[in-house]
Amino acid sequence: MELIMQELLNAGIITMEQVERARMEKIMKALEEYGIESPKITKRKDENRYICNIPKKYSKDGKRHNVSGSTAEECEKKWRDEIYKFITAEPDRNATFQDIADEWLKKKRGTVNETTYALYVGMNRNHLKNTTLGKMKVRDIHLSDCEDYIKSLYQKELCSTTTKQIKIMISGIMEYAVQHGYINTNYMHGVKVNAGICSTKGQRKKETWTDDELVKIKNESLKEWKEHKKYRHSAIIILQSTIGCRIGELCALNWKDIDFENKTLSITKNLVEYKDPDTNEWILKINHVKTVSGRRTIDLTDEALFWFKEVKQRCKDKGIKSEHVVVNRNGDYIKPCQMLENFKTFCMAKKIKYKASHSNRRTYATILMDSNVPISEVSADLGHSSISTTQKFYYKRRADREQLRSQKNAVFAATLRNNDKAV
Repeated sequence: MELIMQELLNAGIITMEQVERARMEKIMKALEEYGIESPKITKRKDENRYICNIPKKYSKDGKRHNVSGSTAEECEKKWRDEIYKFITAEPDRNATFQDIADEWLKKKRGTVNETTYALYVGMNRNHLKNTTLGKMKVRDIHLSDCEDYIKSLYQKELCSTTTKQIKIMISGIMEYAVQHGYINTNYMHGVKVNAGICSTKGQRKKETWTDDELVKIKNESLKEWKEHKKYRHSAIIILQSTIGCRIGELCALNWKDIDFENKTLSITKNLVEYKDPDTNEWILKINHVKTVSGRRTIDLTDEALFWFKEVKQRCKDKGIKSEHVVVNRNGDYIKPCQMLENFKTFCMAKKIKYKASHSNRRTYATILMDSNVPISEVSADLGHSSISTTQKFYYKRRADREQLRSQKNAVFAATLRNNDKAV
C-alpha cells in the first residue's frame, strides 16, 4: 500500500497532505482495534514542551518511556507513531524460545496476582533457562522437541503437579508466540504428562481426618487450653474442618466477616506469602480471592460458631486484642506457613499423625458428602466453580475396607435373594 501511495505521489495524482491524512487514518484505525486510547499530555513547567508516556506494555524493552513535542499535537503524533510501530512490528524470526519466555513474563506482570507471577519466574529460572528448548530458535521447535523437554523433566524427579504446572506455562508461552506471529503451531498443547512416571516426592497426600482423629483433636485442644493454656492455634484445625476454607482465607479473616446473629461467614480475601522476584524478599500480603466463585458467603453450623467463639476467647485469655481472627501473640496476621508449624507441634505432642491443612478442607467436603449434603452446596462452600473439581479432588473415601465390604455384601445378598424369589 505504501509503495502505491508513493507512486501516486510521484505522479502528482495525490498530494503529500493526502498521503499524511491516509497514513494517520490507518494508524488511528489500528489503535482503535487494539483498544488504545489517547494519552494524557502535560506541559512542562517553565518550558514550552509537551510530554506523555509510552506505557511499558507497548515498549520493546518492557520499560516506560517519554515522548515530547513543541505542541500537544506534535507530542500526540509522536506517541501514536511509536505505539503503531510497536503493535505492527514484524516478529524477530531469530528469537529463541527463552527470548519469547522473557517477553511473555514481562506481559504477565500486573495481569496475574503476585504469587502466580512469582511461580512463573521460579519455574522459568529453574526449569527453562539454559535448557535445550530455551536456547532453540522458536521457529525451529517441533512436536518432538516438546516431547523431549517433558522427558527431561521426568529425569529431574519432579512430582506430577509440578511437571504439569511447568508444561502449562510452556504451552502458554508457545500460545503467546502463535498469537504474536512468531510461530504457527503450539506443539506443547498436545503433549501429555504421564503422572505414572513422575516422582512421588513432594506430592501432596490426599488425606482426611477420621472421626476418631477429629474427636481426639477436639478433646485434646480443649483440655490443653483449659488446664495449661497451651496450643492456642490447635483450635484452628477443628475450625477449618467445620468451614472448609483455605488456610490463607482463614488467616485473612477479620471478625467483621462473621455475622454471629445470622450465622454467616463472608470470604473475600486471602493471606499470601511469596518471594519478590526483584528483591528476593518474602512478602506477606492480603489479596482478593482469585475467582468470582471464590468470593462467597457460607452458612455456619453451630459447631463452626462454637470454634470461632473459642478462638476469640483464647485471644481474650491471653490479652490479645485484634480485628483479625487468626493472629500471632502481637495481634498481627500470622503467616500460613507458621500456622502449619503450630499444627505440627500440636499433633506431635499429642501423638496424632500430622496432616496438611488441605486435609481439613477435604475433611469438610467428605463429611458433608457422606451425609448426603448436595454436592452443589459443598462445592459452593469450598469456592469451586465446578462440582467436578469437588468430586475429583476433594472427596476422600473415609470408610474402612471391612465396612465397605459389609455394605457390598448386603447389597448383593439382597439382590440375589430378590432374584431367587423371582425364580
